[in-house]
Amino acid sequence: NHSNSYSFPPSTTPGWISPRPHGPWCASTSTSIPAAIAIDCEMCETRDPLTQTLNPKALCRLSIVNADRPSEILIDTLVKPEWPVSNHRTWVNGIGSQDLEHVQFTLQHAQQFMMALCSDQTVIVGHAVHNDLKALRMIHHCVVDTAMLFAHAGEEEGSTPSLKNVAYGVLKGREMPEVHDSVNDARVSLECALF
Repeated sequence: NHSNSYSFPPSTTPGWISPRPHGPWCASTSTSIPAAIAIDCEMCETRDPLTQTLNPKALCRLSIVNADRPSEILIDTLVKPEWPVSNHRTWVNGIGSQDLEHVQFTLQHAQQFMMALCSDQTVIVGHAVHNDLKALRMIHHCVVDTAMLFAHAGEEEGSTPSLKNVAYGVLKGREMPEVHDSVNDARVSLECALF
């Protein structure tokens, strides 16, 4: 299950990014980066107007908190999808067409932010974080994935539990809202990982 989820294209694939090697730039006072972050992305479905190809995991919201200080939101922004949206998935992510109408922040901006924030040794915490990385088109293997850490009673073998089920079981009955809040989801994933 892990090897399938974390198989990425070659690092030379156009449009994909890989963080820079850890080095002195990570500790510079002006660009000091956290050792670990917690992430959650919201996705929508888009369709290429020329080829009609669907992208079921197009990035439409990026939220990251500092793992050392979870109250510190490093970024929380809507992201303008590359192609026209064919399904907003508002019932899941709470994001509708009106929310994305005037958004100027793109996938390329999100990738630039990630490159400035992460080295190849930055720990990225999240739930089914491979989906977030694929939406960001980011190759990264230093992750803590709560979908892989915990099993849920009654789930079939090889399946992963939802964050809602993990939070309920690990955090002693913690309820999660029906509509995702990616800042909250990043924090809850972190809290579960630290349990």
